Amino acid sequence: MPPSYTDDQIVYAVRDGLIIPAQLDRMAQGMIDLVNKTRAAMSIDNYRFDVDAHDEVAHQAAIESIVMLKNDDAILPLNAGPVANPSATPQKIAVIGEFARTPRYQGGGSSHITPTKMTSFLDTLAERGIKADFAPGFTLDLEPADPALESEAVETAKNADVVLMFLGLPEAAESEGFDRDALDMPAKQIALLEQVAAANQNVVVVLSNGSVVSVAPWAKNAKGILESWLLGQSGGPALADVIFGQVSPSGKLAQSIPLGINDDPSMLNWPGEEGHVDYGEGVFVGYRYYDTYGKAVDYPFGYGLSYATFEIADVAAAKTDANTATVTATVTNTSDVDAAETVQVYVAPGKADVARPKHELKGFTKVFLKAGESKTVTIDLDERAFAYWSEKYNDWHVEAGEYAIEVGVSSRDIADTVAVALDGDGKTQPLTEWSTYGEWEADPFGAKIVAAVAAAGEAGELTKLPDNAMMRMFLNPMPINSLPTLLGEGGKKIAQFMVDEYAKLAK
Repeated sequence: MPPSYTDDQIVYAVRDGLIIPAQLDRMAQGMIDLVNKTRAAMSIDNYRFDVDAHDEVAHQAAIESIVMLKNDDAILPLNAGPVANPSATPQKIAVIGEFARTPRYQGGGSSHITPTKMTSFLDTLAERGIKADFAPGFTLDLEPADPALESEAVETAKNADVVLMFLGLPEAAESEGFDRDALDMPAKQIALLEQVAAANQNVVVVLSNGSVVSVAPWAKNAKGILESWLLGQSGGPALADVIFGQVSPSGKLAQSIPLGINDDPSMLNWPGEEGHVDYGEGVFVGYRYYDTYGKAVDYPFGYGLSYATFEIADVAAAKTDANTATVTATVTNTSDVDAAETVQVYVAPGKADVARPKHELKGFTKVFLKAGESKTVTIDLDERAFAYWSEKYNDWHVEAGEYAIEVGVSSRDIADTVAVALDGDGKTQPLTEWSTYGEWEADPFGAKIVAAVAAAGEAGELTKLPDNAMMRMFLNPMPINSLPTLLGEGGKKIAQFMVDEYAKLAK
């Protein structure tokens, strides 16, 4: 990774005489760029933007963001009756949870904005003429449970065919201004879910949270789970569209949901000590850690269910240049529901000089398919898709060799794997007496010299290096100026020969 993105240091920038963290400097510049883009419109007298058009953009963005985690017994979509399907008998619906009436649509602190309008889920039901009984169940704070609210919620659930429970994190539970010390939702919400599930087995949980919450401890009490995150001002209509089947959910998890907070690699170093925190996980963040080390997770990175089913076939990868490739695959909607699927491409490096994750997401595309429809998708992988940041070269580096290309619908649901062989970028560093024997072997010039050493050993001109696995273990990590410790005077002559030959070849 380049210096401005390293995990173990903060890089600073100077702006108008002030020294500020480079990340904040980039954020400030982004805000300035955004303001500049609006100048043309804002300079028009009496300019007014289209509030409804902007709200529809928010609506569509919210639809795309909803991730369906669970849908046992096809409990979703619900039947809203004559409003959505004139020939169907409507289900009796109970809506429980204050989030349905008072949506948590944005983050806390400096992320607060003023929306042009705000439409909750209950607002949407009223606008669409969909009947439902509502009970708040709990308050949006971290105070203890209110028995009266709980009792009302349980009674409401008893009289329903299906219960929609709106749970999540209140604003006091998460913010960029402080660290969370747990992944659990407030205990009073989980306790209420248990009570409601005991009264009605047909429960769908709708989550509102800005960052991941633990699901495993309470998932048995819900047949359906929708992770809706913080949906913005038009979250109510978006949820209704998904819940009642106007659209199929198509969101995918942008982070893994672990079984517990102690499964996260950052817990080895968090919260730090004596005013210092080490980002000790390095490149093994999130799914890169869980997948590389085979750790069980509740839901993997890239996961997300649909009302439709899909099949990925005919996966192929073709090299397009020395270190680039194109990936193609055919996606088929094998159901009778129109829906979208996100095809994900992961790159898995072969043997590398540095520690690299098992695989990394390097490309994806969302494709909408009508029932029974097939399409071929193409995803281009540039040189950076195969590169890692090299401290040695102080640059991005692509090693020569074979890379596996995995195509699937999550980091742990891979439909097919193909391979592509790359030339590498040919980067080398000058070899010296302090370079290891292994580094000499891996270098284009050094490899020739190593071969010359072997030939001279066979001819009796130099000491012959022992050729066995044990000696390899010693030789490869050893600087060549340490060869005399293994071979005495003969080792000294080999090292000098290598340095002299390199000086000739590298001219």
